[in-house]
Amino acid sequence: MHRRGLAGGLAGLVAVTLLAACARPIGDGGHSGRVTIVAVSDWHAQLEPLSVTVDGAPRPVAGAAVLAAYFDRERRENPGGTIVVTAGDAFGATPPLASLLEDVPAVEAQNAMGFDIDTLGNHSFDHGLQRLRKLMSLARFRYVAANIVGPDERTITPPTHVFILNGLRVAVIGVGNPETPALVAPGRTGDYRFLDPVPLINAHAERLRGEGAHIVVVLAHLGATAVGPGGAPRGPLAEVARAISGVDVLIGDHSDVSVNAVVGGALVVENRSRGAEYAVIDLVYDRARRAVVQKSAIQKRPWADRIVPDARVEAMIEGYRAQVRPLFDRKVGVAAAVLERSRERESPLGNFETDVLRAAYGTQLAFDVSGALRDDLPSGYQPADRRLRRSAPGYVAGPPYDLVRGDFFAIFPFDNLAVTFRISGRGLWAALENGLSHGLVEDGRFTNAAGRFLQISGFTYRFDPRRPPGRRVVAVRLLDGRPLRPDETEYTAVTSDFLYRGGDGYTMIDNGSGTTRELIAETVGRAVQEQGTVTARIEGRIGEGSGE
Repeated sequence: MHRRGLAGGLAGLVAVTLLAACARPIGDGGHSGRVTIVAVSDWHAQLEPLSVTVDGAPRPVAGAAVLAAYFDRERRENPGGTIVVTAGDAFGATPPLASLLEDVPAVEAQNAMGFDIDTLGNHSFDHGLQRLRKLMSLARFRYVAANIVGPDERTITPPTHVFILNGLRVAVIGVGNPETPALVAPGRTGDYRFLDPVPLINAHAERLRGEGAHIVVVLAHLGATAVGPGGAPRGPLAEVARAISGVDVLIGDHSDVSVNAVVGGALVVENRSRGAEYAVIDLVYDRARRAVVQKSAIQKRPWADRIVPDARVEAMIEGYRAQVRPLFDRKVGVAAAVLERSRERESPLGNFETDVLRAAYGTQLAFDVSGALRDDLPSGYQPADRRLRRSAPGYVAGPPYDLVRGDFFAIFPFDNLAVTFRISGRGLWAALENGLSHGLVEDGRFTNAAGRFLQISGFTYRFDPRRPPGRRVVAVRLLDGRPLRPDETEYTAVTSDFLYRGGDGYTMIDNGSGTTRELIAETVGRAVQEQGTVTARIEGRIGEGSGE
């Protein structure tokens, strides 16, 4: 077990041995042992507190220094028996405070918060293998991934790791998301293959049990798409849970859905992303019965105003701020209201971004994936000047809201460039179908956890979510009302280089006609500066229905 302030390597192993030896088993004369797992999901280097609305007012939650204090509190409840875990995407798609510094602050903050183990999410590969390996080398905690396999059949990290906690052998298996190669820019995963995790989980669980593991835990970068009646999860995380055996706890990630349920004998837990929620999972193992006899999870909100943040972690973050703020604190404009994003609906921010791109490059059409928009406008970026009007606690209340340069790099953290190109009507229909392909109808409502849903400008379309994927688009029209048919008629368009090169399954886009332009963050920021005050609204560009 990794403790904050303890070195890694041999010193860490010695610390584990001493803590385990000194810990007293609970109750029953030493026949039972208790293990605590503290878990966050999709942290994305959220170094500073988030703002959430409670009773109509903003309230700060999470942030690295706040989480560090909460994690220390949880460790004190079960000394020698607690590990802190996450299941990928601790870096990648990060706010400017981390992304400008190539995500080094993400791993350094994980070290300082005392993470013990992690796996690799799709965003871990956003900037390719060289950066991934550099960041992994900075970690004083473990990485595990059983299903990410190279041409030599070696896994990118060890597939499993065993902790000794309160005298119990706690085995952890890691798995990445099988869709990762399609979710990141082409080539970013190198020659690695992302295998079906279920057979590997089952094989490793059986092996680890045979080697004496008392408890088996899986960290999976797979998420739920929704939670049904009684708390039962739906989607990839639930599908894996129903197919695995020999696993006590399955910890999910990836989809920003809160899950706490038992599925197929495994306790399945996923948290809201960016540290806004964390889980405390308790397991009691009975040595006489050779079984886990109790397991439960409690999900908690790490309110920043209910605890004293860790001073050492806060000082480290202040050092990052000193490097970033001179570049990102300059005011560039004003938003009349918060421009929100969405992964399953037309959004004000999506309309604004695509309108800006279409106007900047003089094209007929514009579109971008919703997953490219990582924050609302104004964003969670925290400039030094507290006199600015912002939506976060600690600033002057809006609306209107003052916008700074950092907002655009918080929204667009991937360094994506605009690409102008020609697209046929047939190609556009295929792209729209791809954007709808991962959506589901849940309780009569279209829901979508995938980032490939398109935000659009220069045209409108209607879709029927009850139809099977690939046949959901009902009608597409240009702004003057003319039908845009699935034929060979060509149109000028602009999108991101990620999408144009085939990311998120958009393999139908790259036809050799593309011209690379500027950073989208810079293009949108310049438009805000030119307009002064900006606004956007829902206009009915995207609608549901069975007819034209």
